[in-house]
Amino acid sequence: MGLFGKELKEIRAFLAGAEAHSRRREYRHSEPAPWPRGMGGSVVLSQDTAVELGNPRDESCSFLMWDDGPGRVRDRVITLIGPELAECGGKSMPFGKVVLAGVSGFTAENSYDRYREMDLVRHDLDLRGYMLRAASQYRREWSRVSKDALRDGFSFQVLGGSLIDAMRRYGYVEAVEVIFVTSSPEEVRGLRPVSEGVHAIIGAMTKMVEELDFDCGSCTYNDVCSDVAGLRTMRRQLERKGDLRYAT
Repeated sequence: MGLFGKELKEIRAFLAGAEAHSRRREYRHSEPAPWPRGMGGSVVLSQDTAVELGNPRDESCSFLMWDDGPGRVRDRVITLIGPELAECGGKSMPFGKVVLAGVSGFTAENSYDRYREMDLVRHDLDLRGYMLRAASQYRREWSRVSKDALRDGFSFQVLGGSLIDAMRRYGYVEAVEVIFVTSSPEEVRGLRPVSEGVHAIIGAMTKMVEELDFDCGSCTYNDVCSDVAGLRTMRRQLERKGDLRYAT
């Protein structure tokens, strides 16, 4: 069930525009990320912090989307636009993070639950010296990397690889691609239009599943559903399922 075809094209256009960036690099994740666990969750205090990503004073944009088209997600590819953690100079950095999942077997009934599972992966990562301080509903993410972790080689390759490994544990996830942006506030802001589209689609899906509300005339997501064929299909299937339940 395709929901994010337009947004996936926009991400590819964003990456194409960054191809000439002097600090754009790609990593291919092949082996499990060899980083020690945080033993139940790392706490990184401000005095122990080497790099802060997405502080509320800085630009931040983080979102997840999925696609069931074969080959449209580049499996195990990590793209970094901007400086690596070791190049940040011990300062707070703007932060963009996009996770693309290639999936199979998504239906109207299971898409929402599977989205929730995938989204929780970022909270469940247990990496020594890395702390996700906050991840808000406004598609922002704020994290810290400790001085010890940076000294020991923690990098976006480690972080992206750990995300890939964690998401690939779900049988319905067949490919994972991660994009990080640290180059500038302006470049992170360039992800916002895509994140707004993703957020609107997920909001419409959530309303249908959690509220079983199919009154299109009064729904604030009416325009979104009109534009996204996958949402219209989901609405019909969920509505039919509801009618069958009440008929029995």
